[in-house]
Amino acid sequence: MSSSPRSLPSRARGLYFGWYIVGSGATSNFLVSGMAIWSFGVFIEPIREETGWTTAAVAAGFSIRALEQGVFGPFAGAFIDRFGPRIMARSGLVILAIGLVLLSQAHTLPMYYGASIVLAIGQSSSTFMPYSALIVRWFQVKRGRAMGFLNSGNGSGFALVPLIAVLIAAFGWRTTLVISAVIILTIALPLTFTMRNDPSVMGLEPDGEPIRARRSGITPFAMTGDSVGAALRTPAFYLLALAQCANVATVQAWVVYQFPHLREQGLGVGYATAAGVGYAFSQVIFRPSSGLLGDRIGRRRLLIAAFALQAVGIVVLASVSAERLWLLAPYYATFAFGQAAWVVLHTAIVADYYGPRRFATINALVNATAMPVAVGSPIVAGIVFDRVGSYVPVFTTCGLLSAVAAVAILLIRRRPYEIPDESEPATAPLVAPTVGATTHGGMHHVGRQPA
Repeated sequence: MSSSPRSLPSRARGLYFGWYIVGSGATSNFLVSGMAIWSFGVFIEPIREETGWTTAAVAAGFSIRALEQGVFGPFAGAFIDRFGPRIMARSGLVILAIGLVLLSQAHTLPMYYGASIVLAIGQSSSTFMPYSALIVRWFQVKRGRAMGFLNSGNGSGFALVPLIAVLIAAFGWRTTLVISAVIILTIALPLTFTMRNDPSVMGLEPDGEPIRARRSGITPFAMTGDSVGAALRTPAFYLLALAQCANVATVQAWVVYQFPHLREQGLGVGYATAAGVGYAFSQVIFRPSSGLLGDRIGRRRLLIAAFALQAVGIVVLASVSAERLWLLAPYYATFAFGQAAWVVLHTAIVADYYGPRRFATINALVNATAMPVAVGSPIVAGIVFDRVGSYVPVFTTCGLLSAVAAVAILLIRRRPYEIPDESEPATAPLVAPTVGATTHGGMHHVGRQPA
């Protein structure tokens, strides 16, 4: 192998460049999630008070975002696979900022819903999907921990909720949306300059190892993997989709109504936002640690446990009240950790089963199947609250749905995707695999990829 600067192992030059991408993505996800997702619950009351719209009508804007993401997501994934993640991330951040400004100017429900559609397009194409696609290309053995650090950004975005609440109190909800747009354009957009297509441009394999062989026709790791058609013919795809549908219904209701639920249970604004901040800080710890744990004990095994913990945790949250604040501790230990592991591992497992070549498209299709429940969950929860005045029945039902997700992952029997071994000549004689190695489907795998 050449010893030119581009071919030198990254550990000889310092920190593996993939970790810089992880850091940029985590920071960008922190801003986007905090200002465009987690803070939505804080906006509900000010919007209702000014406009007179019902809770269900306001929540429908959040559901429209989920609808648009479900429709647009597969196209965004195909675009990333075809043209690369950086151009998608940049255009998505600009569209997201435009959507926030349009939302700030909405004075009627049609304007509000139209702005929500623009916001959804930007949200689904800005940072989460492009950076996840890059992590799949830059990491394999350490994919779980890299995804964990990446997604600690969107989890810790909850820490921005108190800031958003302060800005709303000081300037109003409309001005706060404009401020959010400016922050995203001035901080998140420049971070996209760290994005590189795959490690082969630096003479590296995933995880920072030097490319072991260079011969004519060798395929870069980022270009290996199953086609979309092949993925759609596997039972694992539909079980992954079922798990996503069941759990997204839980998460959508939780995102929109956690803050209003805590207020209804007697917690003041300070306590309710503090609970959200506690969740945010827990994600900074839980997401990287769940990724590391998944790499060590098996990502599929930990994902099953994560859904079970979410099922318990969401029921615990339903019982939190001003008199039972101590329940926040078991809530963080169950739901907060379970959701952290789900965010990190569900995406990583799609790559584990199907490889990086069409990962963005396949992952977007899995997520798109959850569109109906993502749209319906907040609306149904809002209707239930408007009728019975409580979110407890909703959160209890969500616990059952997370249990369904655990069963779906338990039923998957597909083996992890294995990288074609192109370092050997095509005419190499067949030999029995050594201890710790497996051969399968024309592939050769040497115990590198836990799943």
